[in-house]
Formats: sequence, structure tokens, C-alpha cells
Amino acid sequence: MVEDYIHHSMPVVLAKQAALRQIESIINQSGKTLVDYNLPALDQFLDNVPENDDEDVQVFIDEANRVRPLLNDNQRNVADAILAALSVEPTNENKHSRLFFMDGPGGCGKTFTYNYLISETQSRHIRTATAAWTGIAATLLKNGCTMHSLFKLPVRILETSTCNVTPNSIHGRFLRQISLYLLDEASMIPKYALSAIDKLL
Repeated sequence: MVEDYIHHSMPVVLAKQAALRQIESIINQSGKTLVDYNLPALDQFLDNVPENDDEDVQVFIDEANRVRPLLNDNQRNVADAILAALSVEPTNENKHSRLFFMDGPGGCGKTFTYNYLISETQSRHIRTATAAWTGIAATLLKNGCTMHSLFKLPVRILETSTCNVTPNSIHGRFLRQISLYLLDEASMIPKYALSAIDKLL
């Protein structure tokens, strides 16, 4: 990872800090810190390390622009409805739907639509979390993970089960920053898991 930053003409000291910052943002999603893995702490004096956010955003913009013309009418309608809902703050007078369910047979392009939405939202600096009920399905999503991982669900889910996330934990703060949750294979999620996720959010 350090070599990637050095390749973009960043000094070695700053490249190490940038790589650590990137690692930290990834492991924070699991409620861990650099200390948990015996990695060095970020240097407070090098706090203004330049990030490659502009480059990353450009990658997402290019991907969204490449994929959008490939969407069929139904996929485009779903994507546009979700993006429109994200651009409007909900109020009592303005009760737009904030929950969408996309259904269709296997191979019709649901995952393709999800991955377009991920690129589009990332290009707009909208924080998105993607998860699926099974690990295999999660690997098909950009930055996908299982719902057990994202919401810290217990392995045996009972009627009284809750997510293992506290509001002030690192993972709790991460979940609060998310504007869009894309949950694949929603029809496979047990009702007690959905109830636990609902209580958490």
C-alpha cells in the first residue's frame, strides 16, 4: 500500500501515514483499531497527509458514467428513485419513501444495479454500506460484506436477539455515517435478524 502512494510522488514518511490511515478506515468498520493489530499509531504531527480522495472519486465517476448507459429502463428507474430519495431530506411535510425493495429472477441484473448505485453514490460522497445474507453473494458487491459482519448479528438469531453494537463504539459511529444501506438477498433474511437491525438503526 505504501508503494502505491510513493508511486503517486508522495514522500515515504507521508506514504506510510496515508497507508495507515487507509488501513484504519477499513478496520474501524469491524470495530477495531490499529492498536488491536499491533500497528503503529498515526503521527499527530503529520495529520495533514494528503489523501487520494480526488483520484478515488474520479474512479467512481468514471465507473458510474461507464455503467449508466448499460442499465435497462427498470434498472435506471430503480436507481433514479433511490438517488432522488437520497437527495431529499425527509420532513413531516415531505414523506418520500426511504425504503426500496427490488425483486426479480436470477440473472436479471439486480447486483449490476447495486454496483452501479455504489459507484454513483461514492462519486457523490454519499456513504454507502453493502451487505448480503451469504458470503458468496457479498463477494459480488463492491465493498460487500455479510450482514452478520456489518450489523454484528449473533450467530444464532432468536426473537430477543440484538446487534452487538453500542452507540458510542467505533462501529456505532461508522453505522451512523451511512446514508444508504444496500442489502442483497433481502428475502433470505430471517425476520428476527431484520428486527434486530431495525432496533439497532
